[in-house]
Amino acid sequence: MITTEREQYARPSPPKKNTTGVLIIGSDSQIGSALNEYLIKNNIAATGTTRRKEKTNKNTLYLDLENPNYDLFNVKYDSVVICAATTNIAQCEKEPNKHKIINVTNTIKLIEKLAGNGSFIVYLSSNAVFNGEKAFYKHNDTTCPVTTYGKFKNEVENYITENFEKNICILRLTKVITKNTPFIERWVNEAAANLNIKTYTNRLLSPIYIKNVVDALEVLITQKRFGIYHLGGSLEISYTDYAKDYFKNNPQALKLISEDLETTVNNKISHNSLSTHLPRNDRAINKKVCHLEM
Repeated sequence: MITTEREQYARPSPPKKNTTGVLIIGSDSQIGSALNEYLIKNNIAATGTTRRKEKTNKNTLYLDLENPNYDLFNVKYDSVVICAATTNIAQCEKEPNKHKIINVTNTIKLIEKLAGNGSFIVYLSSNAVFNGEKAFYKHNDTTCPVTTYGKFKNEVENYITENFEKNICILRLTKVITKNTPFIERWVNEAAANLNIKTYTNRLLSPIYIKNVVDALEVLITQKRFGIYHLGGSLEISYTDYAKDYFKNNPQALKLISEDLETTVNNKISHNSLSTHLPRNDRAINKKVCHLEM
């Protein structure tokens, strides 16, 4: 059983009356939608953004980071979580100029706008700011990205650390797992169609369950501490071994798993793990185990 530990933290306090709750940039992303659902369930005011016009409503604003309207954000939010970005590594390599505008130029302008209003900001980053030559990078290790996507994240991180001393933090993540994670959806569809399930023996991941991410965001938007934080899985394994664990109760699917070698740009990074570093709540914390099963 592949597991990852999480800490159970205190629930975030309701926003102050002179603020406008929590803003989630990219509330229809995997992380954004999970956080939005949690906030609504706990009666915490939440506003989201989407680049899909058909999904806009009174609580969801239209924002396309390729051509953003910054005038949407003329109020102070208690907290802002920036989930929106081009996360596809291959797309960033293929069209670097286009995706730099989204991931760097306009993201920095958005941070400037929100910070100027006094909002506390959580910027989601990635283990891709490291070159993957070793496992379990620490939060204070020197960054050394090799992919274009990682360089974009690193550029925004550098802007934050050089220009802010409070009211913003960086949360680096490893591979986040949900039932809608694209490679898992592909595996499930391949298994259902009795097709080979393509996996890689030389590509590693350090999986974290989406609830771990929401728990970490609870802490950050509650405590509002400046700094660089890490959230990563407690182990690092190949995609092949992860598939074998995922389908361990499905003998037919296990027979379909193919063990291939990654030869694309993603193979520039050997290791994809981080050593978890988060601010702890002063009150007692009980460790729980979350299984990465859907």
